[in-house]
Amino acid sequence: MKRMTGVVLAGGQSRRFGSPKAFAKFKGKYFFEIAVETLRTVAEDIYIVSHPSLLDCFRQKTAEKVIMDDERYRGQGPLAGIYTVMKKSEAEWIFVLPCDMPYMRREVAEKLAKYANEKFDAIICAHFGRIQPLVGMYHRRTFEQIEKLLQAKDNRMKSLLDRCHVRYVTEQDFWENEIVFRNVNKPNEFDDMVT
Repeated sequence: MKRMTGVVLAGGQSRRFGSPKAFAKFKGKYFFEIAVETLRTVAEDIYIVSHPSLLDCFRQKTAEKVIMDDERYRGQGPLAGIYTVMKKSEAEWIFVLPCDMPYMRREVAEKLAKYANEKFDAIICAHFGRIQPLVGMYHRRTFEQIEKLLQAKDNRMKSLLDRCHVRYVTEQDFWENEIVFRNVNKPNEFDDMVT
């Protein structure tokens, strides 16, 4: 069994951003490419989970595996993306990253991956008091719990974490600059970050 599969979540509508965030650029790279490169050192396979309207665009810009959410749960957010990859992959752990963290670094993924431990169902970044359910790893044994939540139309990541034995990794475990964990939601936020 493969140890770890990487998942880049890139299916959001990016309404506040005004255009698909995955294709915004930072230092000459698309946001989604930054996430893929971050995961490459820890994951044996990488999937980009996206919206049907963006599939062609992704396929023109990358050779990575690009998939849509499982049809039954399409539109139910990140939880549906994680579920879909767990169905396709046999990996023990699914390492999740959003596509809108342009300051994310490989070193973060490498440090976090070291905390993978059979005692826990999920390993989640919680630096500086902010729990980041989309920067973390989920053991495949969470699959049934995820499916139950999706069937109940409860797609909140917090609902999953409440049902899991979670190891929250903080700045006490490893230090990283706070900006690394910042999501970009609007173009002007990104402008502020770049300057």
